[in-house]
Amino acid sequence: MHKQSQAGSLDGNMTSDASAPAGKRALPIPDGQDARQALRAHETLFDLYDRMIGDVDLSSVLRDITDVVCGDLNAQRATVYMVNRETHELESIAVIGNVPKVIRVPISPRSLAGFCAVSGRSFVVPDAYDDLSAVDPNLRFDRRWDEASGFRTRDVMCAPATFKGDVVGVVQVINHKGAPFSEDDLLPLRSIARLIGYSLYHARLFDDLATMKRLEKEKAQFMRVMVHELKSPAAAAKMMTDLLNFHPIENPKVRSLHERIAGRMDEMIELIQDILMLAKMKSGEPMGDIAVLNLVEELDQCCRRHAEEAQCKGLAFEVLLPDAPLPVRIDSQACRLVLSNLISNGVKYTPAGSVQVSLQPESSWAVLHVRDTGIGIPEKDIPKLFREFFRASNAKNSSIRGSGVGLAGVKEIVERFGGELALRSVENEGSTFTVRLPLHDPNATA
Repeated sequence: MHKQSQAGSLDGNMTSDASAPAGKRALPIPDGQDARQALRAHETLFDLYDRMIGDVDLSSVLRDITDVVCGDLNAQRATVYMVNRETHELESIAVIGNVPKVIRVPISPRSLAGFCAVSGRSFVVPDAYDDLSAVDPNLRFDRRWDEASGFRTRDVMCAPATFKGDVVGVVQVINHKGAPFSEDDLLPLRSIARLIGYSLYHARLFDDLATMKRLEKEKAQFMRVMVHELKSPAAAAKMMTDLLNFHPIENPKVRSLHERIAGRMDEMIELIQDILMLAKMKSGEPMGDIAVLNLVEELDQCCRRHAEEAQCKGLAFEVLLPDAPLPVRIDSQACRLVLSNLISNGVKYTPAGSVQVSLQPESSWAVLHVRDTGIGIPEKDIPKLFREFFRASNAKNSSIRGSGVGLAGVKEIVERFGGELALRSVENEGSTFTVRLPLHDPNATA
């Protein structure tokens, strides 16, 4: 049931509003005390906005705003979500209530906050456990959040935080401390959400400006290293090509030079491809479709491609996969790049012995281990291994080709989608790379 709206006279006596249009409820006219409380709340919001423009700690300011939202709307819980365009998700950046960790919600019409972001509409749900088709036929509410925390979600309001027509976030409030939220409560929530939309946009802009100098320095270093790495194989290929002018085609040395040229050019192509891959990731644009993939199937296909290479080297190649699917939400092309890079490295840097690939669920995670008995990594090189263009010293001294770009890309992809990457390695004994990716819950909602 919605709260019944009433209009009040200026002296605080409640009266009915006979002038209200038929079929519409009149907005409440606050008495003196309510008006003063509303003014204080909005003054507080504008003070917080002033802080936000110059405050580096965005999360603490938004938490203060969220606290004001709870107080102003008399709610038990409030959450401010920011749109993460790289993963097509809503990510909580301020929560007042019973959720101690970051909430990630796919921008999809199958959840309350996700539907708000997709549609750009504000709405009220009188009872989250009831039929939500009045808002949208696809909406569902997952009660497991409540069951895990002992919390009962009843009434919910959502409003998009927009800037110049674009949805940059969502503000959600839950459980009015008195009667359930009504349509009348949406007006102040929309005003607050609009202010938060301006704040989120300017905070992101401030962050971009603050990091510009650092990015320029990194770009300059990237270009220097890239040119240096491209220069060596190109110069060697040019020199050997020039030598061909002095030898007849029948000369065996020519054939040898041709093979060396081909090898050098392969190095160049591989390096350029790695640089293009890294540049695309750094741009923040998806490499493929962001979708829910069965990691078991993806890993099985990847292992089949590398099994022949391992067999040709005489390596034992073991693959341990669960019977049940493990769904993860990730960039499809980037996921295949992560799997291929880790497995191919295991085979490439293992001259003898074995490579084992295993995957299993652990709580809410899919956990991948790639173990090998290869050359390992010197202890002093491990902290630098995920830097762009860095190669371990023993890998450099070997005859194995590599650009040092792949592992930096793997780390970027895994962490972008809420995962973790870990490494254990002993030189001359082998390495174990561990990737943890969050399992996708198809029923998860805000």
